This record gives sequence, C-alpha cells and structure tokens, in this order.
Amino acid sequence: MPLEYADREELFSDGLTDLANWHHEGVGTMELLPGGGMRLHCLGSRQGEEACLAFFRPDLPDRVAVSYDIIIHSHGGLVINYIALRGLKGEDVIRDSDRLESRTGVMKNYYAAKWGLQSYHLSFSRFNDRGMHTNTSNWRRNPGARLVGHGDDPVRELGRRYRIRLTKDAGFLQFFVDGAFAHAAVDRDTGRRPIPDYGKFAFRLVGSDIKADIFGFRVHRIDRHPEVDKNAEDYV
Repeated sequence: MPLEYADREELFSDGLTDLANWHHEGVGTMELLPGGGMRLHCLGSRQGEEACLAFFRPDLPDRVAVSYDIIIHSHGGLVINYIALRGLKGEDVIRDSDRLESRTGVMKNYYAAKWGLQSYHLSFSRFNDRGMHTNTSNWRRNPGARLVGHGDDPVRELGRRYRIRLTKDAGFLQFFVDGAFAHAAVDRDTGRRPIPDYGKFAFRLVGSDIKADIFGFRVHRIDRHPEVDKNAEDYV
C-alpha cells in the first residue's frame, strides 16, 4: 500500500523538443527524436561497465515527484534512474567535474567511495546482457550501493509505452508504473552521513544492447508526509 503524494507546483517540465536540459556521459548515444523525445542507446557494453547516461542539468530539491514516459526497444540490459546525485561536499556533478574524480561511465564511478558521490538509484526493466529478466527491481543508496528496497519489476514488454513516477520524501522512495504502485524503500540510516537530499536526476542504460525512448519529463514538489516519520515501513 503506497503513501499518497499530491503534485504541488510544477518545478520543471521538459517536452524534449530539444536536448538543452540534458548532459550525455559515458558511451552510446543520446539523440533527439523527430517530433520530440530523447533516445538513449547503449550498444556493445556489459553490465557494470561503460553505460549511456543522461543527466538533467538543473538540480532537484528534496521532496519531489518525477514522472516521464518510456518505451524500451531492446532487452540486452537495464535502466537505472539516479536521484539526489551530487558530490558529498555539494559539488555539481556536471559543472564541478574538475573537483571530482574523472568518470568514464562505469558503474563504480557513481557508487564507489573514491568518486565521492551521493545518490539513490532505482533499477528497472532489469534484463541481463543476454536478454533474460532478472526478476527484481532495486533501490540502492550511494556511496556503497547499499540495498534499501526491492520489489517487482513491471517494465518487461518491448515497444510498450510505460508511465513512470518516482516520489522522494527524504529517505522514503516510491516507484509507480502506469499509475500502479510497484514498490518502495525506507532509509533511516544517518549513522555515517545524512540522507541524500538534493541533486541531479539521471538515466543510465547499460548492457549489450539496450535502447529506450523517453518523453514528457516533469518534476513536481510534494509535501512531507506525516506517516513517513512514524510508519513508513508499513507502506513498503
């Protein structure tokens, strides 16, 4: 059972009629589709290695709902969304690249302690490099790639247009597909460092052949939910 979050004011809306708001990193291609939309394609890599990434340039605050449509065209890999991605000292991962360890798009660049980045990341449409589904979708916290939540992965069909919605309320994160709740994560661990708060949103596609089209990217502010402080675990 999910927690309900109403969309408040719209913070960002990108119809993807150009790619001015997006920064490509790693390998593969980031292309504008005729009529609008962003196509990402990672070809000839493997999981854990160089990926095709697209960073939304503006920073997102905490307590947001992110939504977009996605169509997966090939199943030789998986999709990851990063949220609250920034340097541990507040560095902007694009503008402050000279203050951070250099990145080539391999997975460890975004979770290993050496690279000094924080984020949460969600994996879905999880197929291995041979095109076999891995039967899970995971929430992880970085640095460290610590598993904080997992559940069903509803994004399995090629050529189908899915509506994705993610909500982030401090350490409470939810994943919705076509308006239906998929799963959530609760992270209350502030032992070593604070909960990831603000930063970039990004797409990561990695595998032998994973191609996806993205449309209608929007971000709304959401309010703090009173149940998060008390009973968030009941909603995972």
